[in-house]
Amino acid sequence: MTRAPALGEMDERQHRGPSAPNGSRSIPIDLGTGPLVLLVHGQPGNGRIWWSVAEELQPDFRVVAPDRPGWGAHPRPATDLRGNALALARVVEDRELLQEGEKAVVVGHSLGGGVALELALRRPDLVGALVLVGSVGVAAALNGLDRLLAVPLVGDGLLRASGALMRRGVLAARRLSRAGAVETALERASRLPSVRAVLAEGDHPMDARGRRAFLVEQRALIQETPSLEERLPTLRLPAAILHGAADHIVSPAAARDLAEAIPGAELHLEAGSGHRLAFERPELVAETVRRYCRLAGIAGA
Repeated sequence: MTRAPALGEMDERQHRGPSAPNGSRSIPIDLGTGPLVLLVHGQPGNGRIWWSVAEELQPDFRVVAPDRPGWGAHPRPATDLRGNALALARVVEDRELLQEGEKAVVVGHSLGGGVALELALRRPDLVGALVLVGSVGVAAALNGLDRLLAVPLVGDGLLRASGALMRRGVLAARRLSRAGAVETALERASRLPSVRAVLAEGDHPMDARGRRAFLVEQRALIQETPSLEERLPTLRLPAAILHGAADHIVSPAAARDLAEAIPGAELHLEAGSGHRLAFERPELVAETVRRYCRLAGIAGA
């Protein structure tokens, strides 16, 4: 049996070869001109989920939202946080998105926030400010089910079972009941990572590639979070933590820990919003990007 590569082996080797040209499907959003804003999606997902935010920012910025490895049209398999950071750095460098001395504002949602943090730690020459929305990055962002999904074989079994049973049951029950105990139970069930991973694909169950990407990233998240959290105090850049006060995926307590770990970070808890704050309130994300562009001294803000 061929040995699967350890997470530490998921390095630059996965990112060799030519980058996709302008207009390619693996970078679905590349709009506007001006200072660079790099948008990093979570899981499951792809760059297209950022359209509402990109439209808010397009008049003043160049907005780029690539698909990450393993998701959307990206040709390479899923990787760990480090590998994702390397892939983003290659997008910036190969497409010459920054001129000498320029830096980007990097916006990350959920697991994409962990990728943004890793990029800022490894390539401070590319990142001038961070806007982290519903972001991972500290131990408090992980729960028991996250850890269970990272266990080989167990996680895949949970996703397959949820795909075959939970998805049909939850969607059917939602059509039949809009209020009361059933709806409350369904809303709670839909918070679980395995269920939301299946339902996030809309009318289509997550395919084998999506399941592999999800599980690779869950495993990486569990393994790499301690090291990532340990290095957060070394960051020296403006950082905003935007978080829904009703987020049941990454708790507000985790957002507080993240803000405390990053020197000078600002925490904003948005009342009534959940984990999809970035897409429910695109104007808030855009306003924060503009403010942090100014704080970072990035021209054109």
